[in-house]
Amino acid sequence: MTTLLKSALKKRWMPLAILLAGVVVVAVVVATGPEAPRRAPQRQARLVEVMPLEVTDAQVVIGAMGTVQPALEVRVQAQVGGQVVEVSPSFLPGGLLREGEGLLRIDPREYQFAVRQREGDVARAEQELKLEEGRQDIARREYELLGDVVDEDDAELVLRQPQLETVNAAHDAAWAALEKARLDLERTEVKAPFNAIVEEKLVDPGAVVTPNTPLAVLVGTDACWVEVLLPVGDLAWVLMPGEEGTDGSIVRVRQDAVWEDGVWREGRVLGSLGSLDAQGRMARVLVEVADPFSLRPENAAELALLVDSFVGVEILGRAVSDVVVVDRRYVHDEADVWLMDDDDKLRIRTVEPVYAGEDRVLVAEGLEAGERLVTSHLSAPVEGMPLRVKGGKRPVGADGAEGTGGR
Repeated sequence: MTTLLKSALKKRWMPLAILLAGVVVVAVVVATGPEAPRRAPQRQARLVEVMPLEVTDAQVVIGAMGTVQPALEVRVQAQVGGQVVEVSPSFLPGGLLREGEGLLRIDPREYQFAVRQREGDVARAEQELKLEEGRQDIARREYELLGDVVDEDDAELVLRQPQLETVNAAHDAAWAALEKARLDLERTEVKAPFNAIVEEKLVDPGAVVTPNTPLAVLVGTDACWVEVLLPVGDLAWVLMPGEEGTDGSIVRVRQDAVWEDGVWREGRVLGSLGSLDAQGRMARVLVEVADPFSLRPENAAELALLVDSFVGVEILGRAVSDVVVVDRRYVHDEADVWLMDDDDKLRIRTVEPVYAGEDRVLVAEGLEAGERLVTSHLSAPVEGMPLRVKGGKRPVGADGAEGTGGR
């Protein structure tokens, strides 16, 4: 029984003894083996693209939005009453009218009769004036024959001065009535007051109108206005007419919703409206675009602007000397630019732009010509991190070894 117990214990503890012996052997080997020297991890240089900076003269370009509106718009009304008997073929919505071209005609017969009547009144007044002038001659001769018999107070009556004044007044009134009748006759033909396009047609042939009856709404075609909204701070960069010997800043007007990229119409700044937009508290600038509907032969290839459309504008403002122009894409956190220094390390530099536009930033101080601007995106930029450019050398690593170029 004792022998069997010893045999069982020996089988149970034998594997444990072997395992403990193995652990001891490994510990001895690790403790007495050669130790590898510890090395700092080599820093990996980030591959980037760079571009050299240049100091140059640049023009401020202000991007904004605006609304097209008519420079001239008028609601034409009848000035005399009557029946519309004739309309122009161009008198329809979208029809083009030249200045002085007739829109419609009101029945002129009543006014022709009035002119003839007033002409008769004038003829009678002229005859009466001639008769009175004859009476004046007779009265003057009689007065001369009487000599000192007539008092000075009665001389005016003897010479028929009141009668002459009455006849002259009647003559002038007759002529005034004739001119009024002729004017009313002229007003039976309604004409375009300027080069225009018919926006609304409000009457048709056969309609009976009275003075002040609306006839049409006309929009001028020689020019249109664009009301542009700008941040108040940008207003100082806009050239107003007369400043620096110009007619105002040149403006490029784009209708992005309709036109292709790169297509624009040229305009000029007319001036500031002198008040802020009620909603956005933005400055309001008025821009004029000539021939917006491209009606002139020299503008036949140009695209037409649409009244009331929302357009983008680029105002070419004041020029700035000795600045570095940086694409807005390469400005980070509003005012930081990434540079690659002479040791091929990243430098994050904060600058104060002279002007920051939508596409470009103009920097007068803080950047030098020849410095290398990093144009690649870095997901986690850290000041001093090593950089490399394609085809160039890697920066020296922490172990003192210099790598080779390439990806």
